[in-house]
Amino acid sequence: MLKNIFSLYKLKINIVLRSAVLVIPTVLTIAFLGTMYSVLPEQVSGSLLLSAFCLFVISVFLSMMIQMKEDDIQEEVLLFHSHSELSYYIARELVLISISLVYAVILLAYPTIRSILNPGFFTRSLKAEDVIFGGLILVGSGFCGIALGDLFHHRIFSHARYAVIGVILISLLAVCKFGLIENFSFLKVLHVLTPPIMDGFKMVGDTDIFDKLGSLKIFAHMLAFSAAAAIIKIRLLKHLKW
Repeated sequence: MLKNIFSLYKLKINIVLRSAVLVIPTVLTIAFLGTMYSVLPEQVSGSLLLSAFCLFVISVFLSMMIQMKEDDIQEEVLLFHSHSELSYYIARELVLISISLVYAVILLAYPTIRSILNPGFFTRSLKAEDVIFGGLILVGSGFCGIALGDLFHHRIFSHARYAVIGVILISLLAVCKFGLIENFSFLKVLHVLTPPIMDGFKMVGDTDIFDKLGSLKIFAHMLAFSAAAAIIKIRLLKHLKW
């Protein structure tokens, strides 16, 4: 099974790499880093949390572009030649996750290396725990973006405009949820329905410190949201077929 998953992964990742899908996300990443760190010194937590939000946006865009460009006949052939549907969908998820992780590493490594070379890069010294817990939120945000963008798959939403509207709506609700919940308590359900991409900002506040337990809880929440969205999407895709 693992060999079959690896073979499917190589086939799908090569398809993505041969396309122009990664051009815009790469340009956005470079532009963000250049703009974000053009003025020094920067706040540690603020920089990493903004990087996490940027990765969420990039991952949403990336996953939507990849699934919209998928050729249904080609995907059906890949599924036919896989040992099981499970192998096919695992390989498909791994492609999206691995690409998101590459951008996460870039967004985390750049400020880390710059801070080592330039002690005045941040307003305070960058600590290992900042990299670890800030990195967890960064990676989790990427997973949430991948899961959300791919949930609005073109086989589930046949009209692209509805998929785009749905992604934008959920993303806006995720950004504004704390203000909405403060005014309308019944909207606490948004904690479940939207990705926790703003929870890190709420946790840090004005402290510029990543709370260890709080960061782990946010990361766990991000993983739970991503897993739930992926399971729902896979069940729908299995039901809809081609």
